[in-house]
Amino acid sequence: MLKPETIPGVAAAENGLVMLDGPVGLAIAMTPEAAAETGRRLIAAAEIAATQVATKATDELPLD
Repeated sequence: MLKPETIPGVAAAENGLVMLDGPVGLAIAMTPEAAAETGRRLIAAAEIAATQVATKATDELPLD
């Protein structure tokens, strides 16, 4: 399994494109529409993942 990255990427607008620079040399250029949809999908996935982490932490609480 890949180690999850903890450093967020950096997004910038250049010449009508959205550039996303991430760790370990990750770089991608997207149209504004693709970037916007990617952003929505990332936020939705992040919300689900945060819920999964919270649920797992609750499931591991000791039963007193």
